[in-house]
Amino acid sequence: MQFKVVCINDKDRPDGIPINRWVKKYEIYTVIEVSRLMMQGGMLGFKLAEINIDDCYPYQYFAASRFYPLLPKKDAWVEETLDRLLEEIKEEEKIQIL
Repeated sequence: MQFKVVCINDKDRPDGIPINRWVKKYEIYTVIEVSRLMMQGGMLGFKLAEINIDDCYPYQYFAASRFYPLLPKKDAWVEETLDRLLEEIKEEEKIQIL
């Protein structure tokens, strides 16, 4: 399942990702894959259609917390799934802060 997101945080780019392949605040991207990032404590990560960082190991995904989903009004299933993902992200951020 693909969905659109808007970048809300483009700060703290890792040195291993070139500037020309980094997300930009307020830009819209298409999420093509969602995964748990075990090396980062199990946080959620997004692969984007617009930016390929597969060769930037260990950075293979962008942290989901950098984005906010753009919800289609007519698809309740997508909205419900994204709401669940957002809740997981919020919980992960609480755990990391503690």
